[in-house]
Amino acid sequence: MKKTNKTLLAALAITFASSGAWANSLTFQGVTFSTTNLGGGELQLTISNALNASGNWSGINHLESFAVGNVGSFTGASLAGFTYDAGGLSNGSGNGCNGHGAGFACFTAGASPLALSNNMVLDIAFSGGATNFSLPTLKVDFWTDSSQTQSTGNLLSQSIPVSATPIPDALPLFATGLGLIGMLGWWRKRKGAAAIAAA
Repeated sequence: MKKTNKTLLAALAITFASSGAWANSLTFQGVTFSTTNLGGGELQLTISNALNASGNWSGINHLESFAVGNVGSFTGASLAGFTYDAGGLSNGSGNGCNGHGAGFACFTAGASPLALSNNMVLDIAFSGGATNFSLPTLKVDFWTDSSQTQSTGNLLSQSIPVSATPIPDALPLFATGLGLIGMLGWWRKRKGAAAIAAA
């Protein structure tokens, strides 16, 4: 491979690595939690396979509240369908947020807990600070029954580590770059063959 091709490949690799297209992921009791930095202080939380949870989460059907911490500094956060409380919630120790206050964004669904599905995507917009989503901490308050007042099973309360696998959104960019390198090589080879034939 010629120097130009190597330089182009290196540039593509740097672009791919710096695109921010990496996710954090944690599987606990059969439920997978993934977070992705969307840029601009926005964090996407995905909850997968919740209806097939195991252990003491078996049979969960609702998300009443959750808290996200260790995300840098912020003074506010917003999420459609949930109420944000900067100081932590106050409706009991089982809500997954109480007692965390500073450094945690706490959200509650209130009197109507959110019905779970096997692919839930929640986009959280943080404001008023310098966020860092490299190792977020998550607490969740799952309910089996919409009328209960305390959590079903474990509150999680764990950090979500960086996944070793790039998320699929960045893969087309990388594949396009490799295709361009291949086309460039084919064009140079053809141009060289034409020059030899003309000599």
